[in-house]
Amino acid sequence: MKFGIFPIEGGDTWEGVVEQCQLAEDVGFETCWVNDHQATEGDNYWPSPLTRLTSIAQGTEDLRLVTSVLILPLYHPLHVAQRAAMLDNISDGRLTLGVGLGYVEEEFEAFGVPMDERAGRLIEGVQFIAEFFKCNQPISYECPFFEVEDWQPLPKTIQQPRPPLWIGGWGPKQIARSAKFSDAWVPGVVADLGIVEDRKEKQREHVAKTDQDWASMDHPLMREAVIAETEEEVWKRKEFLHRTYRDEYGGEFSHPLMTADSVDDFEELADDRFIYGTPDQIIEQIEAMQDRLALDQLALRFHHSGMPKRLVEDQIRLFGEEVIPAFQ
Repeated sequence: MKFGIFPIEGGDTWEGVVEQCQLAEDVGFETCWVNDHQATEGDNYWPSPLTRLTSIAQGTEDLRLVTSVLILPLYHPLHVAQRAAMLDNISDGRLTLGVGLGYVEEEFEAFGVPMDERAGRLIEGVQFIAEFFKCNQPISYECPFFEVEDWQPLPKTIQQPRPPLWIGGWGPKQIARSAKFSDAWVPGVVADLGIVEDRKEKQREHVAKTDQDWASMDHPLMREAVIAETEEEVWKRKEFLHRTYRDEYGGEFSHPLMTADSVDDFEELADDRFIYGTPDQIIEQIEAMQDRLALDQLALRFHHSGMPKRLVEDQIRLFGEEVIPAFQ
C-alpha cells in the first residue's frame, strides 16, 4: 500500500506547502496529489495543478506527483502535454497525470467551453496526450475540438514509454473510458465506499474487455481524513472537516453525489465515507477497506477549512509515524 497526501490547496499564499510535502516524505508518504478547480473560494482550492506540482517537485526527492484530477476539457491538450512532459523531466520521472471531465458550470462558462463538449474533449485530449508522450517523430492530430499539425513532441518524458494516465469520474460512461483510454480509474473523496465498490465492479467488467491486468494495474482512492491521539481530540478536529462540507455543499454549489441535505449531520456524512479516529481505529478502517475493494494507493486530505497549518502537519506526522508502518 502506498500512502499519499493532498497538501494545503487554497488560501492567500503558497508559503508552507512545499515544507508540508517534505514532512510527508520524511514520515513515509510516497505520493503527493493536487486537485484542479478554477472557481476558487476561501481556502479550499487553487487552480494550476501542474504549476503547483512543479514547485513541489523542486523541494522533494521521491514523492510521486499526481494530478487528481486535472479538468482536461478546459485546456488545449497540447498545452497540457507539454507542461506535463516538462514536469516529468523536472521531477526525474515522478508524474502521474490524472484527468477528469469537470462539473462546475461556472468554470466552463469562464473558459468558453460548452459543457456538452466535455466528453468529446476528454476522449480526444487523452488520446492526443498519450501519443505526444510516446512519439519520437512530429505528430499531427485532427478532431472536432482542436488540430495539431506536424508538431515535434518535446520535451521527451523521463518515464518510458510514458507517464501513467488516470481518468476520474463517477458516471458509467466515465468508468468505461477509464478502462479504454487510461491506466487506472481514480475515485474522488465525495462518494461513500458503497458507491466506490459498485463502480469498482463496473471497472473490473470493462477492464476484462481490454488487455490490462486487473491484479497488476493501479487501484488508487482519495479520502478525507482526521487523525489524533485521542477520540476527544478527533472530535475537536472533525469540526474543520464538517465545516468544509457545510460551506461547500450546503449552499448553491452542487456535486453529482452530494446535496445540501447530505451535510447536516456529521456522523451520517462521515459514515462509510471519511477516515477518522485514533491511529489504531484508522488502521482498522483501512484494513476493512482493503477487504472490500481493490486498493493499493490511498491519498488523504488532512487540511480542512480554517484548520491551522500546525494541526495539518501534526496529522501528517502522526499518520506517518503510527499508521503507515502497519502496512509495510
